[in-house]
Amino acid sequence: MSIPEPPSRSDAPIRIVSISDSESYLKWATQLLSCLPGVEAHVYLIDSPILPTPEQITHAIAGTAWAGRTIPVVTRTDLARIIADHHADIVLGAATGPIVAQLFLTAHMHEHRPALISGLPGMGLPASTKGMNYRRLMDGFITHSFAEVAQYTEVSALTQVPCEIYLARLPMLRSPEVPQRAAAAASPVIADGSVPLKRTEVPQTLVFAPQAKVPESLEDREAIIRALAEFASRHTDSSAVIKMRSRPGEHETHHEQHSYVDILNSLRAQGVPGAERIGLGYGPLDEFLVPGAALVTVSSTAALESFDRGVPTLLISDFGYDRDLLNEAFADSGATGTLAEVAAGSIGFPTSAWLAQNYFHSDDGRLRHHLELLATRARACQLPNRRSAVWKQKRLLIRAELRTLAPTSVVRAYRKLRTLR
Repeated sequence: MSIPEPPSRSDAPIRIVSISDSESYLKWATQLLSCLPGVEAHVYLIDSPILPTPEQITHAIAGTAWAGRTIPVVTRTDLARIIADHHADIVLGAATGPIVAQLFLTAHMHEHRPALISGLPGMGLPASTKGMNYRRLMDGFITHSFAEVAQYTEVSALTQVPCEIYLARLPMLRSPEVPQRAAAAASPVIADGSVPLKRTEVPQTLVFAPQAKVPESLEDREAIIRALAEFASRHTDSSAVIKMRSRPGEHETHHEQHSYVDILNSLRAQGVPGAERIGLGYGPLDEFLVPGAALVTVSSTAALESFDRGVPTLLISDFGYDRDLLNEAFADSGATGTLAEVAAGSIGFPTSAWLAQNYFHSDDGRLRHHLELLATRARACQLPNRRSAVWKQKRLLIRAELRTLAPTSVVRAYRKLRTLR
């Protein structure tokens, strides 16, 4: 099939095709593309085991240029046609690693291949060699903080993935400057003019934002819900809500081993005081970040959104801060606290210095400039042809496919042999 050569006018809009496979990636992609001027973007979902439901899609695209529109669902065999039909200058792999690898392989085979970019739909720390290897063919990777730039630059060199690392702002963060706590005007002021991080007033609504991966153990998860129950029992004029990412039966980017719904039902059956007063919330996070609310989490992009709206926020410290908990970045934020403080309703806010260095840098529009340069190179057929990387990517995907077909015992034996080498 011959592919028409796209126009090379420098004033033409940047044509971007975006492919997502889950709710969180779709949210990131549509918010990111809605913030970029001079872009002609086409957003698709790829059929996969974690395909979001219609309700999840509605929540994901709320407040973006795609709100109220239908997001087409396509298959892997459709990808080459879609890229060609839209004369894509850039393909955005806004999906999990294996899907991005397949997408970039397909795009790389085009006669006039588009530029290939990717990123993660929230906090990207710690940087992963596995994730970088799946994106081996990309030309650019989008990060969202100075710490992420440093880590992904290091991982790019380590994995020999020769991509450019771009700094952008998380698109869901709207504050033009370093955000301030909304209740600061009503808080006492210290002699040096600063506002104390802890506030004395109890939140009207305490919102817990869970994650699928952390904390992992049932005991730790139950401890969080017990703290929420104690808060609800002690503060009868306030409410506690678990802000769910999905309804039962819906899929997320990551699998959750111990469901908070099951834990809550168990505590209610045990008659734990306050458990009956904990509600389950669904819908866009914005609907929960309202005046009088406070947010609690272990490590979540939800915390950044809460900071952005000036909502008091607590990062639970009881389980520590390390790479496995995905929360190292928050350790010195000034917004950490214990489960005892959760129960007491004593919720803080990060320091301005931490915010300025972590995700709340100014947005100077540099990402748009980088994408324009990539689009210009794509139109002029000046992008590198990485034949050796293509073969590495194919081998990686073949191994991944074989692992899904092989019995668990065979996979474990293979991994054991690899560790002995």
